[in-house]
Amino acid sequence: MLCPECKTEAVIMESSYEVSGDASPDTKTRLFAVLKFHCRNPKCPRYGKEIGEERSEVRVKEAE
Repeated sequence: MLCPECKTEAVIMESSYEVSGDASPDTKTRLFAVLKFHCRNPKCPRYGKEIGEERSEVRVKEAE
């Protein structure tokens, strides 16, 4: 991901997981990896600030 202001490649500063659909047995449980990107250019006004987030679904093999 590029910083929208200075176009420098961002760095991942935070990561976490989110789960959805596990409140009911009728819905499929889904797991997502969440990555938060920050600008790493010290000359940019957005330096050290979050510039974006990416969520990717993690495929989980169902129990047999």
